[in-house]
Amino acid sequence: MKKLFIFIFILFSFVTQNLHAKDFFYEIYGLNLKFMEIQFSNSPHQELATKIKSKGLLNFFVSFKGNGSTKAHAKQTSYQFQYQKKKKARSTTIVFKDRKVIKNISQPARKKQTNTIPIQPYHLQNVVDPLTAINQLLFNQKNKLNCNQRTKVFDGSDVFYLILSEQSNKDHIVKSSKITYKKPLRKCKLQYQTIAGHKAKDEKKFNKSYVDIFYGKQDSVYLPYFLRTKSKISLKMFLK
Repeated sequence: MKKLFIFIFILFSFVTQNLHAKDFFYEIYGLNLKFMEIQFSNSPHQELATKIKSKGLLNFFVSFKGNGSTKAHAKQTSYQFQYQKKKKARSTTIVFKDRKVIKNISQPARKKQTNTIPIQPYHLQNVVDPLTAINQLLFNQKNKLNCNQRTKVFDGSDVFYLILSEQSNKDHIVKSSKITYKKPLRKCKLQYQTIAGHKAKDEKKFNKSYVDIFYGKQDSVYLPYFLRTKSKISLKMFLK
């Protein structure tokens, strides 16, 4: 379930643009049923934010709400994420300085896990928070689509790479009434690669995780209009 939410977090929704901010709203479907909505906001004041809320049947069985933010000040960046799932809740705060983790606090404190790949001090250098990674890889595609990128991420418990690669330079037509962009799309692939913090037995499974991202060009910016990933249940995300 944790990695499912990581990828839901990685995937993000009609884009409204003004002088102050950009908001992306996505609807997530599984088995052709909407079960979650995500909003990702990017302001010119070096602030990023996200809101996640379960919908439909998922909300009935496993109610989930989450919100996060990243704020950059001088050489320091502060990341916060809070979630509530049924009776379980947790908040995480991470402070980065020059892309190095200098503070990592969770409330309640995380239980010490066994049989995990230990996080070493050097793992927490040249690293960014999840929202910064998402913004860099997915929403900072201007003029020319660049699907050859890799970013190291720390989310409070795991260190991992997010790797964006181009699958084809061909145009793709995705047949769905839920897609707002009706022109051909360009396809890229976002992969998850473990580094540390995870259980050794989960490494092979995690490293098979990926998201297909279909970009469309609006004015001079490429935007992710459709995203999909396959697990036990295929997930599809559509820009509203």
